Amino acid sequence: MPSEAYPVIKEVSVLLDNGILQGSISGTGMRLSGADGKEAVLSGTHNIEKRTGTEISAGGHTFRMPLKISSDGPMKYNGTPYNGTFIFKNSANGFKVSNLIDIENYLRGVIKAEMDPSWPFEALKAQVILARTFAVVSGGKHGDDDLCDSWHCQVYKGISAHDNIADRAVHETSGLILRWKGTPASVYYHSDSGGMVTSPANVWGGDTPYLKPKTEPFAYSGRNTTWEVALSLSAVRSKLEAGGINVGDLISVTPLKRDETGRILSMEVRGSSGTKVISGYKFRNIMGAGTVKSTLFEFGSRSPYINEQRGSFPSAPAASKPLNRTKPAEASEKIDLSEMPDDKEEKIIWLTKKRVFTTLELMEILSRPDDIDSYIEKGIARAEGRLPMPDLPAETSGDDGGAGHEALQVPEIRYVPRLSMAPATGLTVKIFGRGSGHGVGLSQIGAKTMAEKGWTYAQILDYYFPGTTIGQ
Repeated sequence: MPSEAYPVIKEVSVLLDNGILQGSISGTGMRLSGADGKEAVLSGTHNIEKRTGTEISAGGHTFRMPLKISSDGPMKYNGTPYNGTFIFKNSANGFKVSNLIDIENYLRGVIKAEMDPSWPFEALKAQVILARTFAVVSGGKHGDDDLCDSWHCQVYKGISAHDNIADRAVHETSGLILRWKGTPASVYYHSDSGGMVTSPANVWGGDTPYLKPKTEPFAYSGRNTTWEVALSLSAVRSKLEAGGINVGDLISVTPLKRDETGRILSMEVRGSSGTKVISGYKFRNIMGAGTVKSTLFEFGSRSPYINEQRGSFPSAPAASKPLNRTKPAEASEKIDLSEMPDDKEEKIIWLTKKRVFTTLELMEILSRPDDIDSYIEKGIARAEGRLPMPDLPAETSGDDGGAGHEALQVPEIRYVPRLSMAPATGLTVKIFGRGSGHGVGLSQIGAKTMAEKGWTYAQILDYYFPGTTIGQ
């Protein structure tokens, strides 16, 4: 719920470009306003250029930055259309360009760029909630800007990424974020875990209680679930030296330690003039994330892993007590409405705790804040016995007074990877890997598979972020 810990975020500032000297703007009825109070209205396409000091020119006019450009319709920066407002600010070696935009419109420019809208709709909704949560948590990540438009934050492509299905997922989850103990949760997602997700501690350091190494609940096969690449030893040496790892003529690269999922934590780089130990994360970044797609890799050969070894598991999540649902609460149980809090949203939470609403009903209510009064009336009528109570799952869970997701009973998979620790030697380095991305949080291909098996967006998020809650 909105609180002092989570102020309602209306707009985000997205960094589109930085350290440049010129660009172009296009639109109709564009209103330009500089820090010096100078104003102009332009239509069509115009070059925008850095002048001296903090001055910038557009359409034959010169302004002092920051320069604000707004319009009643979309505008283009360097040919890409955007909603919202452009802000041009002075920066080192030129100027920077930001797009100030409503957070829900921002998400419309993100979702298609991050997940294929043709994928199951429940996976798409889970992705929207994570993208919205990430945007809320990332405030000020880039100084004056909350986010950038690249993979460093979330890929944002403005209006060119709008899609009817993705838009519907944004609308149906409007305002919903993932929370941990009442505040926006730290969330991460990636393309493909390869079969097991890892923890932030294993990648960046630091502990996040609800993000622990675990297996995916189902086997799957995606474009990057397995991959391989061959690099010349000289190319590996060149990249390492460019990344500050100088050991002379490269002799070998050897994994030293793996985490619980098999990802390389540390590795030895040995050369003619010495040896250095680096993290698997650093090695991947130096080689290029598009080349070494994850730190879940081996040199020289590929060992069996969870997706090949798990065997057969159920095709859908089971309730914590399958086919054993509680009877509807009776009016005679006398829910004391005098204990109900005053805040409308807290009333809904309180009524859910009293089992007047199901958690799925709660998710629906929270997505329709304009209808909250009618839902409260319905809840009171149920509590007083004037309307029937709902059937509820035998167990629900929540940790912070918010609504927990309906509990799942997923087969616990105890799996210990046994991947090769063999070094890379010889003139060609052959890398056999699994998955794509850092491996923390939600795996997009994993979420797709869950949704195909019948899981809801709430169940998907509960699996990857156990103990968190969904709310506005």
